[in-house]
Amino acid sequence: MQTILEILNKTTAYFQAKGIETAKLDAQLLLAEVLQCKRLELFLRFEEPISAAKLDAYRDFVRRRGRREPLQHIIGKCDFFGVPLKCDARALVPRPETEYLCELIAEKYLNADPAAPIAILDLGTGSGAIALALKNRLKNAAVLGVDASPDALELARENAAANALDVEFAHSDWFAGVSGKFDLIVANPPYLGDAEVASAQPEVRDFDPISALRSGENGLADLRKILSAAPEFLKSGGLIACECGLGQPGLLKAEFGGKYAFFETAPDLSRRERYVFARV
Repeated sequence: MQTILEILNKTTAYFQAKGIETAKLDAQLLLAEVLQCKRLELFLRFEEPISAAKLDAYRDFVRRRGRREPLQHIIGKCDFFGVPLKCDARALVPRPETEYLCELIAEKYLNADPAAPIAILDLGTGSGAIALALKNRLKNAAVLGVDASPDALELARENAAANALDVEFAHSDWFAGVSGKFDLIVANPPYLGDAEVASAQPEVRDFDPISALRSGENGLADLRKILSAAPEFLKSGGLIACECGLGQPGLLKAEFGGKYAFFETAPDLSRRERYVFARV
């Protein structure tokens, strides 16, 4: 029987040959999932042999990851801003850039009082990641998440129920089915052009819903729709926050800056301009 260390070394080498940048980490996370232990516990069990049944299960995970299926789909979950989420092919896998957007919103752009009432609209909610993360942080918020995909909405509702978070979800193509006004509108819309989709990593290109990735006008079409319509749905002083593609925030500021009382761009953790924030 092979030991944990032997299996991890072989798997890491296999993943590296497949071009997986996080080869060692992925090998560890998948094995920890099979053994139902924390990843760090593996380091204390390196000499422990793996049973045939566990090894078969792990090999299946490894084959799937070798085909570049996202790790989050294989283990079926991820953590997003402190909220455990179910992940599968029904919606985009939540990204660190989107998690950082939630951090910026919660810490910089919202009232510091978590009990303050606030109405939030999450456009294109997908798995419900943003809506649920903000509700978890801002307990007194009334949060509505909308999406044009019934499958994504089903996943979002499953995540809300699993986390006992009271968030409303509804079918809507951006603002088409929305009424009322909000203190905060958040959107992580499709913002990749055709060339960017074609050159994306296989985990993105082959497994994420294409409707959640690609937008016309070199990736700007949906962002333009959202920023054009948002003032009608914002309360006085209300904020809209959007995640964008690289190079897009400056273009959007030039196009829409004059239509808002306040409009700024912000970088992600890699110091690349990634977000736009605007107030009416």
